[in-house]
Amino acid sequence: MSICQKIVVIVIVGLMKVNFVYADDNQQLQSLRRSIAAQEKRLAQQKKERTELVNDLKQQETEIAKLLTSIEKNNLSLRKLKQEINNLVKQIDILTIKQKQQRAVLSKQLESAFKLGNTTGFDLIFSGEKSERNDRIITYYGYINQARQQQIHDLEDTQIQLNEKRVELQKKQDSHTTLQKKQKEQQTELEKNRQNRQKTITALESSMQANQQKLADLRNNEAKLQAKIAQAERESRRIAEEEARQAKHIKEKQKNTSYALNTHERALMARVSGIGKPHHQFSWPVNGSVAHRFGELLQGELYWKGMVINAKDGTQVKAIADGRVILASWLQGYGFVVALEHGKGDMSLYGYNQRMLVEVGDKIHSGQPIALVGSSGGQTIPALYFEIRRDGKALDPRGWLK
Repeated sequence: MSICQKIVVIVIVGLMKVNFVYADDNQQLQSLRRSIAAQEKRLAQQKKERTELVNDLKQQETEIAKLLTSIEKNNLSLRKLKQEINNLVKQIDILTIKQKQQRAVLSKQLESAFKLGNTTGFDLIFSGEKSERNDRIITYYGYINQARQQQIHDLEDTQIQLNEKRVELQKKQDSHTTLQKKQKEQQTELEKNRQNRQKTITALESSMQANQQKLADLRNNEAKLQAKIAQAERESRRIAEEEARQAKHIKEKQKNTSYALNTHERALMARVSGIGKPHHQFSWPVNGSVAHRFGELLQGELYWKGMVINAKDGTQVKAIADGRVILASWLQGYGFVVALEHGKGDMSLYGYNQRMLVEVGDKIHSGQPIALVGSSGGQTIPALYFEIRRDGKALDPRGWLK
C-alpha cells in the first residue's frame, strides 16, 4: 500500500469516527430534549393538580362555613322551640288544674240542687201560691241556674283552650323532631367536609415538599393578597373620598362654632381618623399565644408581614378600631380574610377565619365581632393571622396592641 493510499485510509477512518461521535452526541441531545419535555409535562400536570386542590380546599372550607352558620341558626331555633314547648306544657298543666276545679264546683252545685228535694223553682212558680218567701226562692233558683250555666260555659271554654294548646304542643314537638333530624344530618355532612378538607390539605402538603415549591407558593399567595387589597381599595375609593370630604366639612363646623356632633357624625369621624401612632392603645383582636411575630423568618428570604395568634376554634375575632369593610373573601394561603379600612391610609387585616360575620361595605365599630377563629386556607391548627398596614406597607402590629 502506497503512502497516498494509507493517508486516504486514515482520513476515511477519522471521518467515520467523527460521524460516530456526532451521531452519539445527537442521540444524547435528543434524549435530553425528550427528558426535558417529559419533565415540563409532569410539572404542568402537577401545577394543574395543585390548582384543582386549591379550588377544592376553597369549596370545602366555604361549605364548612355555610354548615356552621346553619347549625348555629338551628341551635337557636331548637332552644326557642324547647322554651315554647316548656311554656305550653306549663299552660296545659294550669288549664288541667283549672278544669278539675271547675268540675268540682259544678259537681257540688248539682249535688246541692239534688238535695233540695222535689220542690223546685218551677213547682213554686206553678203552685199558684204567692208570697214574698216564694219570690225570694224563685229568685235564688234563678241565680243558681245562672251560676251553673256560667260554670258549664267556663268548663267548655277551658276544654277548648286545652285542646288548642295540645294541638299546638304537638306541632311544636313535631317541628323540634324535624329540626333535630336536620341538625344531625348537617353535623354528619360537616364531618364529611372536614375529612375531605384534611385529605386535600395532606395532598397539598405532599405536593409542596420541595422548599422551592413552597417558597414559590408563599410568594404567589402574598402577591395575590396584595393584588386583592389593591383592587378592594380601588373599588372603595369613591366611598372613602366621600367620607373624607364629609369629615373635613364636620371639622370646619367644629372650628367656627361650638358645634356638637351627632351619633352618625361621631361614628364617621372615628371611622376615617386612622389608628394614630403606635402607643399600645388597642385591645387584641383575640386573646391567645403568639405563634409567629412580625418580621420573623417565614421561608427562604420571606418574612412574616403580620402575626399569627393561636386561639380556640370559633372564638370571636374583634375589630381593633372603627372602620369599614373593604374585603371579605377567601384567598389562597389566608383562607377567609376580612380587611378594614380606618382612614388616612390605615388598614387592619384578619385571616385564617372559620367564617366571616360581616360583608364588604359594612361600617364597623371598635370591638365588634367580624369573624370567628378558624384554620381556613389550609392551616392545620386554629389561629388568627393579623396585619396592620399603612399606605400599603405592613407594619409591626404589636406597637398598637395593649
